[in-house]
Amino acid sequence: MSTQSQRKRCHGCQFEAAAGDDEWERIAHPSLGELTQCPECGSTDIRNFG
Repeated sequence: MSTQSQRKRCHGCQFEAAAGDDEWERIAHPSLGELTQCPECGSTDIRNFG
């Protein structure tokens, strides 16, 4: 098992940070629930990698 933390990257502007990092914003969507939002460009198209 890997000890390296999972990272996330914004598909829009390529901003990246650790998956649980406080830099990521979170927004509530009425039908989808809580979404991760990029603090740089506001996109919710966030992908896991690493």
